Amino acid sequence: MAENQVRSPRFRVPSDTINLRKLEKETKKLLFLGFLAAVCINAALGAVFTYFKTDVKIMKPSTVEFIYVKPRMTKVLAVNKIFGKVRTYDRKRISVRQPEVEMQTRLHLPPTMQLKTELPEMEAEIAILQNKTIPVPAKLEYVLSATKEPDNMVSMREEMISLKDLDTGRYKAMVIQDPQIKQNIKGFIYIPTVWGTQLKPPDHLKRAVLHLAEAVNRYTNIEAYMDPHLILDSRKLHEMPVVYITTDTAFELTDIESRNLGEYLRNGGFAIVDNGTPMYEFGQAEASLRQMLRDALGADARFLPIPNSHPLYHCFFDFDDGPPIGGEIGIAATLTTGIQGVIARGSFMAKEVFYLEGIWLDNRLVAIYSDKGYATKWSEYTNNIPQLKMGVNMVVFALTQKGGIAQQRMELFTYRQ
Repeated sequence: MAENQVRSPRFRVPSDTINLRKLEKETKKLLFLGFLAAVCINAALGAVFTYFKTDVKIMKPSTVEFIYVKPRMTKVLAVNKIFGKVRTYDRKRISVRQPEVEMQTRLHLPPTMQLKTELPEMEAEIAILQNKTIPVPAKLEYVLSATKEPDNMVSMREEMISLKDLDTGRYKAMVIQDPQIKQNIKGFIYIPTVWGTQLKPPDHLKRAVLHLAEAVNRYTNIEAYMDPHLILDSRKLHEMPVVYITTDTAFELTDIESRNLGEYLRNGGFAIVDNGTPMYEFGQAEASLRQMLRDALGADARFLPIPNSHPLYHCFFDFDDGPPIGGEIGIAATLTTGIQGVIARGSFMAKEVFYLEGIWLDNRLVAIYSDKGYATKWSEYTNNIPQLKMGVNMVVFALTQKGGIAQQRMELFTYRQ
C-alpha cells in the first residue's frame, strides 16, 4: 500500500499507527550494538584464559607395594648326632597257653546267610540253628557268605528304566533273553561294517548289513540299526558287540589295525568275517581274511569247523543240518579281453561249503569265518530268507554269548521282575 494512500476509516486497524521505517532503523541499531557487545565479551574471556593459565593436577592411582622381608635366624642352627646303643635281637620261643573258656553265644542269622565253622578240636558235630544257644570255643574261625548283589549294580526295576532308556549312544547293544524261551529276547544293537586302510567292502555288498538289520527287526524284538562304517584302528571298535567284515580283493592291515583288532576280539568282541568271492577256491580275498585273523590273534587262536550242535545254530532259529546254502553256489564266468572285445572263455559251478569255520580263544568263539558268501544273498531282495535267518542267529549269539561285550554291559544291571 502506498505511503500517501489514505485508508478509509472503515478499514483502519491499530497497527496502522506504527512507523515501519523507524522501527527497522532502531532494530538494526540494537542488533549492531548486541553484536559488538558479544565480540568484546569473547575477546575479554579469551585474553583472560590466555594470560592466566590454570594448572590441572592428574591424580595417580593408588598402588600397593609389597616388601619381602627375608627371615632371620635368631639362633644358631646346630645338628647334634646322637649315637644310640645298637640293638640285638635274639630268637626266643614263646609259648602261650590258650585259655579253656566256654562261651555262651546266641546267633541270629538271616535266612540268606550261612555260617561255616572249622572246629578241629571238637569231637562232636554241633548243629547250628537260628536262635539257638551253642557252646563256642575261644578259637573260632568262621566264614559268612551271603547272596547280596554288588553295590554298583543298577536295578532296572527300582530305577524304573527300560532297555530303550539305555539307548543314549553310550552303549551299542543291550539285550535281555528269557533262559527258558530263547525267542523271548529284546533290546537294541548297532551293527557296523569295518573298513581299513586297504580293506573295504565291494560296492554291491554294502547293503548287506542294512538287510541283515532289517531281518533282525522283522524276526526278533531287538531294534537293530546299521551303524556308519567303522575304521579298524579306531578305539570305538571296542564299544561294538559285533562287527561285520567282508571284501572281494586282497589287502593288508597296518600294525595298529592288526593290534587293535586283536585287542577287540580278546576283550569280548565278536567278528563276522565273510568272503566276498566264495566261488573262487583259495582266492585273494580268502587268503587276506584268514591272514588278518592269524596276525591279529597269533598262535593262541584255533581255527576249527563249528559243529552242528553248537549254540550258534540253535540260539534263535534251529539249523539242525548246519548252515544253509549261501552265495557259493552259482555260475561264475572267466572273462578275458581279446581283439573282438570281452570274450567268455568258460564257466564253472562252485562247490558247496558244508560248514562255517570258527576262531576260538580258549573256549570262547570270537569270530566266524564264512566261505558261503552270505553277503551276496543278504544283498539280494528275494530268495534269501534262510540266509537272513542264519545272520539273525549270528547276531543273537554275539549278544548272548558269555564273556561278550553285550553281556559285560548287562552285568552292571539287574532286570529281575
